[in-house]
Amino acid sequence: IPAGVDNGSRLRLRGEGEPGDFGGPHGDLYVVIYVDEDKVFSRRGQDLVIAAEISIVQAILGAKIEVPTLDEPVTLEIPKGTQSGKILRIKGLGLPHLGNA
Repeated sequence: IPAGVDNGSRLRLRGEGEPGDFGGPHGDLYVVIYVDEDKVFSRRGQDLVIAAEISIVQAILGAKIEVPTLDEPVTLEIPKGTQSGKILRIKGLGLPHLGNA
């Protein structure tokens, strides 16, 4: 399964389908992908999203917190005065684009 597939992605396996009529070559097999939801991450396109709860003190004064990624946790800096619902981005740690892995 290639990296970056999403729900509804189709894979074609050449020559893996039913045999052709009268001894003809095997056809292609198409597989439709369904991706299970993860307990930690949700997906928005190629972006992975997590909800991280911080204290009011961390939001007001700023802080550094550790957040999970697909490989290993990274440190994320929370700016001073961060408001509830603010989305902070860590570039380059989402999913690869299909075909670019």
